[in-house]
Amino acid sequence: MRLLLYSLVLLISCSIWSNAAPELKARRTGSMQQAYPWWKSMQSAIMSLQRHGAGKYSISQRAKDALVNSFSWNEAQKRPRLNARAARPSFCSSAVWVATLAALLQWEEQNRARAISAESWQALLPHLDKDGIGPWGYANANGPGFALLVHRLGAGVNFTDWNKARPSDVLKIWWNEHIGGKERGHIVILVKDEGDTACVWSSHMAKDGQPGGYGIRRVPKSEMKRVLFSRITRPAAFNRAADLPDDPWLTGLMTQSTTWEECVKRCRIQH
Repeated sequence: MRLLLYSLVLLISCSIWSNAAPELKARRTGSMQQAYPWWKSMQSAIMSLQRHGAGKYSISQRAKDALVNSFSWNEAQKRPRLNARAARPSFCSSAVWVATLAALLQWEEQNRARAISAESWQALLPHLDKDGIGPWGYANANGPGFALLVHRLGAGVNFTDWNKARPSDVLKIWWNEHIGGKERGHIVILVKDEGDTACVWSSHMAKDGQPGGYGIRRVPKSEMKRVLFSRITRPAAFNRAADLPDDPWLTGLMTQSTTWEECVKRCRIQH
């Protein structure tokens, strides 16, 4: 109970979505009048995960199995079900991926649109294969894995400018100068840009009395060596997931290094 109250207090203190930029909110004009916006889908996804507490941080096999087993297949509806309580313990990329899939489910449901085929939903489900294999293998990879996924699917844009950042953007943080096998990084969802700090949601290691697992953290920008934002602007593009090719370059980043220039080229990163 204490963990749940702690998380809810942090959500409120960061003003998680109430101050979302107007351009992220659904416009009440034309055909978009009834559209349920992506940022709101992500909000709902995060709250559904946070409702069950932090759940501890781990990169063990148990955490990987929890990620896979948190989803089951609804044969009648040809789409997955998420058991949010089961998706723990967790790690940063698993948290972002579960939130992304939960947001996609919410986005489809609220817009009453089955934009994603059964084949693509099956491809989107997490697995235990290597990095670079399948959509989850992109999202879990070192380097710009999530950004490359967004680019390859045509689902959004990738950029580095804090002035363009908005709540619900996926943010890859590098703690050192390396990209690939020697990198130290973290992937999160931006809650609020607070100037010298960023308020972010993900699965975090326990620190300074804060529980490990799902939750909000404030991260000083001075600690970030490099950042990369990915904004999903076309959720329906995840319907291309079934045709996504495996990527040997991402697989190689499990042990090898690459350059930022190569990342920019492959992911079409805007500055």
